[in-house]
Amino acid sequence: MTQLKYLTDWFTPKIADHDEVASARQISATRIQVLRVNGTPLTIAPVSTQTLTEDLVQEILRDEEATIICLIPKASHYLWPARQRANQFGSDVQTMSEVFWSMAEDDPQGFLSKDVAYARRVLGQHSEVERVEMICEASMRLIRSGGLPHITLSVDYGYEFSEEALVKALTRHPGVDVVLNSNPNGRATSAALKHAEHAGVRLLDMSSLMGALRRL
Repeated sequence: MTQLKYLTDWFTPKIADHDEVASARQISATRIQVLRVNGTPLTIAPVSTQTLTEDLVQEILRDEEATIICLIPKASHYLWPARQRANQFGSDVQTMSEVFWSMAEDDPQGFLSKDVAYARRVLGQHSEVERVEMICEASMRLIRSGGLPHITLSVDYGYEFSEEALVKALTRHPGVDVVLNSNPNGRATSAALKHAEHAGVRLLDMSSLMGALRRL
């Protein structure tokens, strides 16, 4: 059985310290009301679970509304269909990092990590890509034209992309074909590239991936 925990006590002081937040208070065992310096107030449901699914979203939103469901542990995932399901309830799903970035937005709902959003937009414009299907908050599937097999990739970010960073990426997103380092100034270490070769994956930056999409 999937474990779902609410971290309202822990999250309230964290979000209250945000520069864009005027105040935050717990209004129930599962919800926090956030008043922003500029912008509409929000209701956040901070949760902890290994994988946030559609069924869990429905459970979270069954009795109480929430502007955003905030998935807190870094090692956890929200599946993209879970985010789409939340949208049907007038809610949204974001990681803690996305929530903190979105506090400055006029409408925080719909915010996606800038690195992921950039990769999604640029890859979707490639002539060999028919569409981009999100899998989770930081992985996607490229459906290519001309009968080419689809490609799954994870989006990561690093300056010195080490072997350790690659191992973490593959642990978080097992089975991907490509690990994309979205940092335009980043570089992969020789150890990381060697590990990727042994693992049967490609470790690429955006420029290299765009050029390789016809050959992968």
